[in-house]
Amino acid sequence: MTGPLRDPRELAAATAADRRAHLVDGLTAVECRRCGACALVRKSSLAQTSIQWTAEAVHRCQAYLASTGCADLHGSIDAAVAAGRLPVHGG
Repeated sequence: MTGPLRDPRELAAATAADRRAHLVDGLTAVECRRCGACALVRKSSLAQTSIQWTAEAVHRCQAYLASTGCADLHGSIDAAVAAGRLPVHGG
């Protein structure tokens, strides 16, 4: 073990904050120009994109594949970055 023992409530709060930072903070809704499906997206750099598909978006998008997502949404993400609607956090 490294460091002092933490109070369980303090640890739970830190865990919740960490979860929020990884799963929610910095996400921007991006709508696909083809089908209108809306996914939550974070660009950590120009090369790294995190996409969280909602159940509604998966059902709406006819091109969605679990392994690759949707090429049309990726195009919409690129357009959102170019238009300044989607910030690139690391660059």
